[in-house]
Amino acid sequence: MKFKKLLNKNLYYIIAGEPSGDLHGASLMNEIKSYNPKISFKGLGGSLMKNSGLETSIDFQRLSVMGFWEVLKDIRFFLKLKKNILESILESQPEKIILIDYPGFNLSLAKSLKSKVNIPIIYYISPQVWAWKKKRVYAIKKYVDELIVVFPFEVDWFKKYNFNVKFFGHPLIDQSKGLSLEEKNINSNTIALFPGSRIQEIKKHLPILNQTVKLLKQKNSKLNYILNVPVNIPVSMVKSYIDSSIEVVQKKSSDVFSMSSAAIVTSGTATLECAIANTPFIVIYKTSFVSWVIVKIFLSVPFICIVNLLANKKIIPELIQQKSNPKNISQHLLRIMDNPEKIKKDLLKVKNMLGDGTSYKKTAQYIVNYD
Repeated sequence: MKFKKLLNKNLYYIIAGEPSGDLHGASLMNEIKSYNPKISFKGLGGSLMKNSGLETSIDFQRLSVMGFWEVLKDIRFFLKLKKNILESILESQPEKIILIDYPGFNLSLAKSLKSKVNIPIIYYISPQVWAWKKKRVYAIKKYVDELIVVFPFEVDWFKKYNFNVKFFGHPLIDQSKGLSLEEKNINSNTIALFPGSRIQEIKKHLPILNQTVKLLKQKNSKLNYILNVPVNIPVSMVKSYIDSSIEVVQKKSSDVFSMSSAAIVTSGTATLECAIANTPFIVIYKTSFVSWVIVKIFLSVPFICIVNLLANKKIIPELIQQKSNPKNISQHLLRIMDNPEKIKKDLLKVKNMLGDGTSYKKTAQYIVNYD
């Protein structure tokens, strides 16, 4: 039974559960407020969204868990979180609900909301149903009113399921507008290391990266190493896993990539940021055995790196699970550093597919005007 109550005009309930969602959520909020300053926000997000005016009281850092098994171990927390958010939405009755990525939680929430409220649900940054667990597309169609995607091929993919979605460009192009490839330090001896955004994957990848650096030093003593982690990750914890010669920073990813000649990147959003910065890189990924078995069962694309999927060919080496070992990683990295121009040319083609850098503005206007 749906609750019928006067909606709180100009209140948007917005939910993001990961650092990348926090980044895009904050930028989207800023554009929405510039379009209509009367709009306020309540919901779930990190420090960036809070700084943009989000009202929230939930521990954001605990949300960023990875893998089926890891989520299952913390299932009570997520069930309680869902219950609290549902109660909050029923009480506040926002004019619109915006869900950002984070599909495991957000799709479940959308299903529960549809049976209780008559509020437009707009999903920004589609779950990657084209990559795995395709059947989720039917849940999205049923429980989401509007879906805004960030990759051009998604428009045609969803059309196969009679689902018309909106594409306004990828928000990372907006984020990179100040980055000039002409000013990029092409003579840099710096290697960027990106172990991931979630605490579990970072802990899994740090020992591998540390050993990789030791091997690379034996091959080239002139290289420097900079390891970037999100602001919600304790630097002291990171340093306890790695050699003191590796500089640990918490900077904007594009800034780190632009000052580097090559990178080792954990599969995820950072791979696209690296491509946009035109920095040659390799992808690594290692998760628990149980989580990987489940992923393999449902995976329906030939690559795990979104850059390879956009290029429709393998331009970036993917070193997954057992292949993600220090010897293999160091060999592949040195190989792409010997001939970076081919990869750079392919990366530029990928970047040019992703829009003109006005996706936040167009998305904000569409959401505000949606009725």
